[in-house]
Order: sequence, then C-alpha cells, then structure tokens
Amino acid sequence: MHGSKDVADLVEKTPCAIGYSGLAYVTDHMKALCVAPAAGKPCVKPTEQTAFDGTYPIARPLFMYTNGQPTGEVKKYMDWIKSDVGQCIIEKEGYAPVKKVKCK
Repeated sequence: MHGSKDVADLVEKTPCAIGYSGLAYVTDHMKALCVAPAAGKPCVKPTEQTAFDGTYPIARPLFMYTNGQPTGEVKKYMDWIKSDVGQCIIEKEGYAPVKKVKCK
C-alpha cells in the first residue's frame, strides 16, 4: 500500500483483513489490537497515552530529518511543529504529540 491511510481503508473494507497503520487512521469500523510487550505479560491497548508513554510495544515515533541544524524557514517550521500550537494540531488529528500540551 502507498501509506497508512490506504492500509486502514483496505482493512476497514475487507472482512478478516489485518494491517499495520497509524493510530490516527483507526475508525469505529475496525479493531486495533491489544499487544503484549512480552510473552506472559498483559496486553496493552493502543491509545494516544500508551503511544506517548511508550507502553504500547509497537508504537513508533515520526522522525523529521534536516541537513544539519535547521536554520531560516526550516528552523521556524520545526520550532512551530514542536510548539504547543503545532502539537495541538497533531493531537487533534489523532496522533500522539511529542510532549504533553493543553489544547483548547
């Protein structure tokens, strides 16, 4: 598939389908799996909190790379993404923010 949304769309429309996608793409028409961090351990449900705190064992961060330390417009963009405003947008869209924020 081309991306997480395509995977989620296919899983939602295909009985018994299994896929790996982002938490933001889970709908009421699909089931996100509870995953145990190790054999014999209780499973952890995927939520924004368990993704944020790392207890959901298959959550992963989104990395953004720059060619060296960002400067100029790239630095302004990166600073905005990491700001409370940027993190609230990320949270509103269903992704786990990189820091705790209080959003309106």
